Amino acid sequence: MDAKAETMEPLKNIWLKFDWPNHLWIARDLLADRWSAAIWSCLARIQLRAHGIHRVGHNLRVKGRLHIFTRRNHSIEIGDNVMMVSRFRSNPSGITNPCVLDTLMGGKIRIGNHVGMSGTILSSRSSIIIGDHVKLGSNVKIFDHNYHSLNAETRRDGLLDRQDVRTAPVAIGEDVFVGTNATILKGVTIGTRAIIAAGSVVTKDIPANEIWGGNPAVQLKMVP
Repeated sequence: MDAKAETMEPLKNIWLKFDWPNHLWIARDLLADRWSAAIWSCLARIQLRAHGIHRVGHNLRVKGRLHIFTRRNHSIEIGDNVMMVSRFRSNPSGITNPCVLDTLMGGKIRIGNHVGMSGTILSSRSSIIIGDHVKLGSNVKIFDHNYHSLNAETRRDGLLDRQDVRTAPVAIGEDVFVGTNATILKGVTIGTRAIIAAGSVVTKDIPANEIWGGNPAVQLKMVP
């Protein structure tokens, strides 16, 4: 399908799905979203290159500003056909912050192919690995570390506080779906095709093909 056909098909769907004059506002937003995505995707590639990102795959699409924080010895890899949404009008499901890639103390982030995320924060001091075809809902946060020491006396000293931080790798398997506002904490492995309910806090490993939810998250049932 050529570019013109790709544009006309959504416009045709708008005409069939909505009542007049809603067609005008929906079509306007659709076209603005296409232009915005083209501009932000170009800027994101320039930004990623400036940060020395190791690999950026084909067809990276970014909507809205991508925030990147890197330190020495960091490693970030982004696979093919990845979508990052930081723009509220591109996903009106409640995005409250932009997508963030944050590496501290040699942290590593690896994003697989065909991954979609909206307002997602990835913060690594160890490693965060996201498999292919993973969907991360609005405002999902993944941390492989504590930001501060668990010792009250240590937290009084900024330098010691940053050094005395517990960290453990996070790994998310293929075809995982993580719901809106979920948080995944350090040391967690999530098996393939698992589903995490919206608002959950994941503190331990989740086997493949299971649905978990709650704070802390527990098994609810098996994936149908």
